[in-house]
Order: sequence, then structure tokens, then C-alpha cells
Amino acid sequence: MDPTVLVALISAVLGGAAGEAGKGAWTSLTSLVRQRFGKDSAELAVLDSESAPEITAVLTERAQSDAGFDEELTSWAATTTRVIQQSHNVSNTISGNARIQGTVIQAGDLFGPINLNG
Repeated sequence: MDPTVLVALISAVLGGAAGEAGKGAWTSLTSLVRQRFGKDSAELAVLDSESAPEITAVLTERAQSDAGFDEELTSWAATTTRVIQQSHNVSNTISGNARIQGTVIQAGDLFGPINLNG
């Protein structure tokens, strides 16, 4: 598992990417780690740190010594990547007899106002 990819994914999920789907991705990672290493494992405990670099360091170290875990972690990363990409697709459709008088804005997640005259 590429640590650069993993830290980016974990950072995105911890940062709220993909909303509920991102929460589901975090739950699935927690379940994967719990099932693989046990509920009292250091690997599971590091997930509580909510530090993407720390989590990545522990999980990639473990994946390097455990081919089965590496495969599961890689699968989780691929699924999570798809979830994040799907939740951030934005598309506008203007068709038919639509008459546009003004500006059309295409945007993803917005966390504040949009001022066009200002």
C-alpha cells in the first residue's frame, strides 16, 4: 500500500469528504483493523488519534509485514477512492427551451456565499 495514497485518503475521510459515505468508509476501515488485529490492538488504538500521518505509519508498517492485510488495505483504499470521487462529481444540465439570462455557476461543496456583483 502506497503511504502517500493512504495518508491522502485518511486525511480526506477524517476531514469529512464524501459526507455519510466517508463516515461509512471510516467505519469499514475500523472494522477491517478490528477483525484483523483484535479490539485491543495497537493498530486499532491508533485510529483514535485521528492523525492521518500516525495512522498511515502504523497501517503501512503492518501491511509491509502482512501480505493479507496489505491486500485488504489496498482494497479498502480503492473502494474509498471511488466513494470520494462519486460524491464529488458535479454536473449542470441546461437543455430544452432554457433561456439563460445571467451567470451559471457550477460548484462542488460550498461553505459560504457566492457574490457575483461584489
